[in-house]
Amino acid sequence: MILRYTAENFYSFKDEVVIDFTVGAQARSRAGLVESDQGNRTNVVLGVLGANASGKTNLLKPLGFLSWFVLESAQTKPGAPIPYESFAFQPGPSDTPTRLELEFEFGGGTYRYELELLGSLILREALFRKKTRFSFLFERTWKTVNGEYEFKAQDIGSAASVPLRQNASWLSSALLQEHELALRLRPFFEAIDGNLGPTGRLPTHDAEIVNLLDAASYYEQSPATLARASSLLVDFDLGLSSIRIERSNTIGPDGQEREFAFPVGIHQVNGREYIRVLMQESRGTQALFVLLRYLLPVLESGGIAYIDEFESGLHPHMVRAVVDLFFNPATNPKNAQLIATFHTDFLLRDTLHKYQIYLVEKDDNLQSNAYRLDSVRGVRNVDNLHEKYHAGAFGGVPSLP
Repeated sequence: MILRYTAENFYSFKDEVVIDFTVGAQARSRAGLVESDQGNRTNVVLGVLGANASGKTNLLKPLGFLSWFVLESAQTKPGAPIPYESFAFQPGPSDTPTRLELEFEFGGGTYRYELELLGSLILREALFRKKTRFSFLFERTWKTVNGEYEFKAQDIGSAASVPLRQNASWLSSALLQEHELALRLRPFFEAIDGNLGPTGRLPTHDAEIVNLLDAASYYEQSPATLARASSLLVDFDLGLSSIRIERSNTIGPDGQEREFAFPVGIHQVNGREYIRVLMQESRGTQALFVLLRYLLPVLESGGIAYIDEFESGLHPHMVRAVVDLFFNPATNPKNAQLIATFHTDFLLRDTLHKYQIYLVEKDDNLQSNAYRLDSVRGVRNVDNLHEKYHAGAFGGVPSLP
């Protein structure tokens, strides 16, 4: 479970921005709030709203980047660039490091991962675990004088054989050596799943044929998840009685015949069954079929989903119904979390509370700023958030001529 994450000098966020899932006693409503294993009161959903080009996507990028960095950066070549950007709109070369931080609970412990980058050089990387207070498990710091790292570790077993690469996470290198600490934490980072890679938005969650076929292949290997997806699609009143996966053959580019899985929708009309390839159904049905392929495993595992442009292809009422899967303990028994960017403001009516909403704005220097709505002075629990948002009381709306 994520408690909070921080970014500074990262894409359009020049100054420090903190995305906090935790709330205090002032959050009176229990909707969407759970108590973590370590006693933190934590949101399961955060919604990010703001004008186009305000930086909403960039607010989610730290999750995609850190998941990739911990799991896969050691698989890149030494000397390869680290795929991220520091704040671009400043004169001359910047010697200000990019700083990222992630605080999370996993496996009965609370951890804080810290990272500082300057171009493709890791200046500092550290992992802390909280007992009565945070103490380091490992920490490495770049020493310019001698051009090497100062490294220290405690309570993690042998660490001397793990290479200290300038462009790869120590944890990622430790995974290749099957170090116990890295193996223990790997499931947490693997459970961070979304449609943003280290460099930007991925098309994986869009209602395109390749994604429909990929989802069909996944569902075929996971019948229980397919059954849940089919049940939800039926419950969401899309005119379906069920979804199933069938197989067919095609000729590949090499002239060889291949078998592939594809989805079909089953309709019951006047006592008769009609079968339609899902590509013939509405875009909304296709979008939901693909989206559930990613969200249901997160709900099953208790992981974290980060979704840019969540409502793509979906009616606002459908968006609320899908978000409610995370709010409902029956469909989210392991306290999975969701953070997503939205253009629809329907969720402000009766779904998200003020401590579950982040607003993003960009100033005249093209610098993004983000703030949680409950930090805005004077916002009350009884306010009509939708009406006040559109009146410009909170900011985060386009400034149109």
